[in-house]
Amino acid sequence: MPLCHGSQGALVCFVRPAAVDAGGGYQVGVVAGSGGEGPTLQNGLGRTPQMGWNSWNHFNCNINEQTIRQVADAMVDTGLAKLGYEYINIDDCWAAHDRDSQGNLVPNPSTFPSGMKALSDYVHGKGLKLGIYSDAGPRTCSQQMPGSLGHEEQDAKTFASWGLDYLKYDNCND
Repeated sequence: MPLCHGSQGALVCFVRPAAVDAGGGYQVGVVAGSGGEGPTLQNGLGRTPQMGWNSWNHFNCNINEQTIRQVADAMVDTGLAKLGYEYINIDDCWAAHDRDSQGNLVPNPSTFPSGMKALSDYVHGKGLKLGIYSDAGPRTCSQQMPGSLGHEEQDAKTFASWGLDYLKYDNCND
């Protein structure tokens, strides 16, 4: 029996798992539909908050370029993009441990070998938007990459040069 919630013309149903495997895993089906209303009001304001996917809850620091590309493909292939899900957000641990000699954040070359501009272009080619993570402190919450403290404007320009659309900004380690 699905558990359904609906508001403003949208209906989302979660199908409860039929079985739990020995390791505690299970599969859950999600069905989403639209009652025909658009995602914005006539005054241009959104009916919903930003809708998309964030890497942290499932992957924590185990994130890479291939996974982000697969998520973008899946968001389109499953029809979620047509329902208004448009953001793919890369959370903490995407950058190298230190800034480059000019003080710029750089993607970790072992996990994001093509760089963020190429990944952003790929995601945009799917009709989606790419977001990224930073922090107001000297290091991010994971302590694995630099935060933006003292580099706020520089980082904003870097993110813009990569074509990023969204910033998740934490406040750890300040």
